[in-house]
Amino acid sequence: IYLIHYHVLETGQLQIEAYHTEMKEAEAEVQAYLKAQAMNVDESNVVVLQEAGALNRGRGLFVQYCQVCHGAEGEGKVGPNLTDQYWIYGGNVSDVFATIKYGAKNGMKSWKDELNPIQIQEVSSYIAALQGTNPANQKAPQGELYEGANDTIESSDTPAADSTQVSMLN
Repeated sequence: IYLIHYHVLETGQLQIEAYHTEMKEAEAEVQAYLKAQAMNVDESNVVVLQEAGALNRGRGLFVQYCQVCHGAEGEGKVGPNLTDQYWIYGGNVSDVFATIKYGAKNGMKSWKDELNPIQIQEVSSYIAALQGTNPANQKAPQGELYEGANDTIESSDTPAADSTQVSMLN
């Protein structure tokens, strides 16, 4: 029966074929899991992305969604200047991420329904890159001086791990 099933009719997989099939299936499952985990970025685990592609995507999203209020170079229009060290809702990447995600009481809308967590991280990273660019026609500083950007922001080319803690803005 064994010879007929495996070798004559070839209706069953030999052990090595079954092994290779299971390894391909397991690899597909791992890739699907990693892809799903990439979207688990939130304000408690976000890091500044340094990769040029991520910053370019962040710039594109900034131009599409943020430029209207913050200016083409982050100089501030209706919204505050994003190029200086003064921040209304905090100047580290976690604060910027949370402000984009949940909005703010000064009239900024929540973007969590339009942007996924990776996109919010890319925009936050782009905003971090605007620091100190000194564009023309800057809006006057608003909020409090934030000097801790360089010593508290971690940098990474990959999204951070999953977290179940979420803090809300006041």
